[in-house]
Formats: sequence, C-alpha cells, structure tokens
Amino acid sequence: MATPFDRPPWFFADLDLAISDPRLVDLYRHWQGLRGDDDIPPVERFDPLDLARHLGDLFVVRVEDDGLGEPVGRQPVVRYTLIGTRLVEALGRDSTGQIVGDTFLPDHPVTDIYRHIIAERAPIRTFGRMDWVQKSFRGFESIMLPLAGADGVVVKIIGAAVYGPLGDGVAAP
Repeated sequence: MATPFDRPPWFFADLDLAISDPRLVDLYRHWQGLRGDDDIPPVERFDPLDLARHLGDLFVVRVEDDGLGEPVGRQPVVRYTLIGTRLVEALGRDSTGQIVGDTFLPDHPVTDIYRHIIAERAPIRTFGRMDWVQKSFRGFESIMLPLAGADGVVVKIIGAAVYGPLGDGVAAP
C-alpha cells in the first residue's frame, strides 16, 4: 500500500512491516521481546551488546529537543549515536554524531519518517534503491523501532539496514 513517504521508483515505506530479510526479522522479534506489556519497549531494556551478531547492520538514533524550547516529540531533532560498520561500508560514510536530516538529500523523506515513528510510537520498514548515495544499482531494506523514555515519549530509535544488488530480495516490496 502506498504511503505519503514513498518516492517511486527509489524509496518506499511499509507500515505493515512485511520484513523480508531474516536479519531484520530477528531484530524485530528482539524488539518485540523487549516490549513486555508495553506498546513499545522502555529504552533501559535495550542494550546493543545483546545484538552483537547484528552490530554491523545496526544504527541508533537519539531524539533531541530542537533547541527552540519545543518539547521533545513536537519538532524533534534526530541524531545518529551508533552506525554499524557494514552500514559505513555500504554508504561510504560514517554519520555517527550527525543529525539524520543532514546526511540525506533534501527530497529524501527520512526526517518525516522519524517524525511519524515518534508521533505514532510505531515501527516502520523501508526499502528501495540507494539513490541518495548515488548507488541506484543497489537495493536496501531497513527497519526502525522506537524506544520510550520513563514518560512514554520516544527517546531513541533502533534500526538496521541491509544492502545488496537489486533483485536479491533486498528491495522487495
């Protein structure tokens, strides 16, 4: 189903989470296990070391105040705090410490996707081609999963991305 985040033919969002890559399925199941009775897991239950086999594909984003006095969750700034080595290799850059929106082309919907995750407190799967790093011949699939602070507001988002040649199921709908 089309979403407002889709940018055919190179980027698509999947709110139904039809995850195809087994590594991403494993991460999603881990996140579900952290939830317990909560709709999203509390941040203190997350430890990247519990995902040692996925660290190369993992990224963590911290939700920050926008610096203009707005409460977190209204106009959030999202900043990478961890970027896995396989992501750095695939993208050709290490974005650790950078604001997410500064690492993508202006027409990329990534900032809107993070705002959606924060507002809706819900995970998202994305997939498509790597056009934003001039690698339209390669596909990707990713999942982004929110974590809550003590007040229930999303304070971190964990995710993972996998990359490969188009047609290998990496960019599958």
